[in-house]
Amino acid sequence: MGNNGVRKTTTTRITTDFTLRQDLSAILKGLAAKGTLSFDNSFVSQGGIYDNGNIQQEYIDPVTGEKKYSQYLGTNQFDWIPPRWNPNVDAVQNAATYRKLFYQLQVDYARRFGKHDVTAMGMFSRDKYATGSEFEHFREDWVGRVTYNYDGRYFAEFNGAYNGSEKFGPNYRFAFFPSAAAGWMISNENFLQNQTFLNTLKLRASYGQVGNDNVNGRWLYMTTWTYGGNTPLGSSAGQNSPYNWWAEARSSVGNPDIHWEKVTKTNFGLDYALWNGLLSGSVEVFNDYRTDILLAGTSRSVPSYFGVQPATANVGKVRNKGYEMELRFSKTLPKGVRLWANFSLTHAKDKIIEAEDALLLDDYQKKAGKSIGQAYSYVNSGYYNTWDQVYGSTKLNTYDNQKLPGNLNMIDYNGDGVIDNKDAVPYGYPERPQNTYNATIGVEWKGFSAFVQFYGVNNINRYLQLVSFSGQYHYDNVYNQGSYWTKDNPNADVPMPRYASVMPYYGTTYLYDGSYLRLKNAEVAYTFKLSQLKSIGINALRVYLNGDNLLLWTKMPDDREVSMGAATAYPTIRRFNLGCNLTF
Repeated sequence: MGNNGVRKTTTTRITTDFTLRQDLSAILKGLAAKGTLSFDNSFVSQGGIYDNGNIQQEYIDPVTGEKKYSQYLGTNQFDWIPPRWNPNVDAVQNAATYRKLFYQLQVDYARRFGKHDVTAMGMFSRDKYATGSEFEHFREDWVGRVTYNYDGRYFAEFNGAYNGSEKFGPNYRFAFFPSAAAGWMISNENFLQNQTFLNTLKLRASYGQVGNDNVNGRWLYMTTWTYGGNTPLGSSAGQNSPYNWWAEARSSVGNPDIHWEKVTKTNFGLDYALWNGLLSGSVEVFNDYRTDILLAGTSRSVPSYFGVQPATANVGKVRNKGYEMELRFSKTLPKGVRLWANFSLTHAKDKIIEAEDALLLDDYQKKAGKSIGQAYSYVNSGYYNTWDQVYGSTKLNTYDNQKLPGNLNMIDYNGDGVIDNKDAVPYGYPERPQNTYNATIGVEWKGFSAFVQFYGVNNINRYLQLVSFSGQYHYDNVYNQGSYWTKDNPNADVPMPRYASVMPYYGTTYLYDGSYLRLKNAEVAYTFKLSQLKSIGINALRVYLNGDNLLLWTKMPDDREVSMGAATAYPTIRRFNLGCNLTF
């Protein structure tokens, strides 16, 4: 801080990280055994003499009286113990070596002019790393930020990022992404100073762009060429041209116009606190518009006569919008009992705007207008209850000759006379929930504390197929899924079990409403006072009993932690913990 009230701060940081490892296996392992060193064997030469783990023993030769180490002594197998040390072939795992060079320069500035407060920051960083013999990865960033605050009432912020990535071609490696934000602390205005119920009221808004280079592939802008040899001149053997030729690889056609994916973010928020913190929280509305999304060649609508797999291109567009609300409550009663609670709600719904759908596709088959990960399903209409219904049903494009009474009857959605992949239609919601809820309620009194946390989601569908007797060799897979179809129970929960026949389509039978409400956490604890602990030499002691995933309310048949498409996924664990935190 100078005499003129100007405060300047300059920070420079340069960090390098590279590793040189040599063949010092015995020394390193000795240090590791003493607890002074840890290392990864994949980075160490494998040659030299190594310990094979076999135990050797000393013994006295009964003939010479000399001290010797255990080894094979002849025909008596009880005298033989394998030698402990063996030579190992010299080898270095080059593919496991890792090199990284990162350096960063940052400059900060801050100054106050009366009621005006200005800060600025500039930062440059460069990252270079590689594993094994691969071509090095490069990333470079130039970032700047300026903030302005007037009298704690009006706020403004401007950001700019000039980012460079080696994943794009020479003409598109660098791109500039600006953003700006503004805020108004209404509660600090003079016309609100005489009121007592409003402690904080702030409006804020932001708008800007962000770039993404976390794309699948590094050389998407380059075409791979394959050597074709000599061009044949005719059908007879040996009649080839003396000239060599090259051809584009069918699955690696480059696109020199590959560039950054972009998202334009708009955000409006309100923060508030009422009655001395009795109620507080925030409301936020957001709109993210993602453009230039990379679509792989396998996802593009290019006709087959193009000849090769089309190149990846920046043609996708997605909009994601929603809102977030949070409410916090805190109240201390006259006897020192404090009640508190936090409630939050998030709604986020995305929609694909552009996915390069084929123009002649029916609308229900296009990705545009649907959510990312939209569930698709065949639609079933009851069962085949008689053989007449089996013979009169729509033809299946696969396993049609294995239809039986008790099979599900699929609807021919497009009316072309056959059940195939064109009859799968958008159904329900994606596997990612559109609404998320969280509520935590707690109480504190003196050293006692307790809380419960509930967590829930809705607007979600999950697929979990637990098929009993799904094949001739799967007779041991039997699940309790409710009632099975029989001729006397034509409205059962699930189809008749399979043994040696195949039912290829299950429709919506195993597509469940994935909404749930979970008692996620609960805890009861007591913290002892310092005066109660001094006599036994303890500074702090807290005893607690808590549990995770205690209760679940859902229409799902099971509770799995990962994708519901895998029937073998490990179920969610209910856990109880009893413990203490102790400080001497």
